[in-house]
Amino acid sequence: MERQSFLRGSAVLLIMVFITKSLGLIYKIPLTAMLGGSGMSCYSGAFAVFTPVFALAAAGVPTAVSRVTAEQLALGRYRNVLRYRYAAMLMFSVLPVCLCVMLTLISGIFAENFIHIPEARYAVTAVALTMIPATIMNVRRGWTEGMGSMTPTAKSEICETVVKLMLGLLLPFAVIRYSQRSYELYHGCFGRYCTDADELKRITAPFAAAASALGVAIASAAACLYIFRKTAKLSHELESAPAACTVSLSAAVKRLLKYSVPASLTAVVATLSSTVDLLTIAPSLGRAMQKDPQMLSYLGSFGIPFSERTGFAYGSYTGLALTVFGIMPTFTAMLGKSVLPSLTAACAGGDSAEVRHSIRSVLLLSSAIVMPSAAVMTAMPSQLLQVLFAGSPAECAVAERPLSFLGAGVFFMGVSLPCLTALQACDRQLSAVAITLAGAGVKLLLNMILIPMPQYGVSGAAIATSVSQGVIFAASLAVLIRGTGAKNDCLSVLPLPLLPTALCTLTIITVKTGLQECFKGLGERMTTVFSLAFGSIIYAAFIVILCIMPKNEFFDILSKKNAKNS
Repeated sequence: MERQSFLRGSAVLLIMVFITKSLGLIYKIPLTAMLGGSGMSCYSGAFAVFTPVFALAAAGVPTAVSRVTAEQLALGRYRNVLRYRYAAMLMFSVLPVCLCVMLTLISGIFAENFIHIPEARYAVTAVALTMIPATIMNVRRGWTEGMGSMTPTAKSEICETVVKLMLGLLLPFAVIRYSQRSYELYHGCFGRYCTDADELKRITAPFAAAASALGVAIASAAACLYIFRKTAKLSHELESAPAACTVSLSAAVKRLLKYSVPASLTAVVATLSSTVDLLTIAPSLGRAMQKDPQMLSYLGSFGIPFSERTGFAYGSYTGLALTVFGIMPTFTAMLGKSVLPSLTAACAGGDSAEVRHSIRSVLLLSSAIVMPSAAVMTAMPSQLLQVLFAGSPAECAVAERPLSFLGAGVFFMGVSLPCLTALQACDRQLSAVAITLAGAGVKLLLNMILIPMPQYGVSGAAIATSVSQGVIFAASLAVLIRGTGAKNDCLSVLPLPLLPTALCTLTIITVKTGLQECFKGLGERMTTVFSLAFGSIIYAAFIVILCIMPKNEFFDILSKKNAKNS
């Protein structure tokens, strides 16, 4: 099988992320409209509980399997690759079953004490089922990535997103329709009496959130079956290799643990940001409202009762602001995944020139991807929310100010994510854990200080996120440059997209103002969409005109076909 280069592998993964994120927004927008702030509180809370547990069990699997696979291939030990994959399947088949059962048994405790909605236990139970197929699928994805092909990962991600889009919307829609029929017949649903349609929606929301979470679990199982079917023939290529297996099963397990445990710890710590928000936002907002009862009073005009405003604000912030915030860093995270095999091989072979080239390419591409989005989020938060979530005006009102504060965090997170993955390839796993833990500590401290202040409220969580990501950004860059021996001139590529970003932002604001004056009937959403599209064209044009992205990198991506994989 022909190995894909870093740039071609990155292109495959970036195209995949574009497709999955586009479908994800198509999924999230109607889901938010169906569930509302209260339902999104259950949905986001369930995933905030699930994500650290899943990260502990499986987040380090792709990195570990990919790394040992790339190492063994670089050394010509082809049969060892199958032994490592077999060891990974043994290790990561039993663990997720145990964790799934555990999470199901204590779902009620999490729902009552952390999400503060007892019915959210159903969503926690539903999302816990994702643990088993997702962990097994991660083994297969890491193996194919270590083989040098990102295509199976990309196709399985798209498969998962498509099934999630269908079932994740159809199942909650069916639950909502059932509750509406029950209300029409009995003026109640799920064993509770409803006085009006608003109360019906609030009672139904946790059950609809659980139905959507169940759709996510089914989608993960479908993607797992897909990637196993599509990569079955790759095993035969290694089985026919003449080299003998030189590693025992116990040694393979120990080696995988050596790489997967630090990577899992890094991922667990990285998920602490959402856990910190889950534990601190609602209680801290409650304290802020005791100081200033009028802080969230504008939600009264949307029919949100006083007692539910803190949970509604949490659901709106996580469901809208953090959704927009996480879009672009997902693209750059794929750069880290793509560079891992080649960087691992370069480090193993002592090729310092290739190490420096890989790091410089990652930093340049990451900066070029996230810088314009960070600027637009800071300058136009309300317009972005209106384009994406026009059917949720109350949620948009909560998320608008926090989103503007998250703009800086987008840039910091977008660059630091691939750097943390690169540290895994360079035997700096513990450094990645320590850096991410320091960022989580800063996040927790600032959340506890800022959110209870009425002048900040939920915006304090956004400020804390940006500051903590800035700490991770600075530390990960410093450790990566020092640990790999790369020259400091690698950092000089980070500000290169600054001028195109400024021109892009200025173009968007100018075009939007002009369209509003010349075409008054066009509407706020359409003028924003047209101005964003025109600004993107200007940005891409100036990236090329100013030769910020080397031409050979474009040609490497565009002129070569991806390796064919079954």
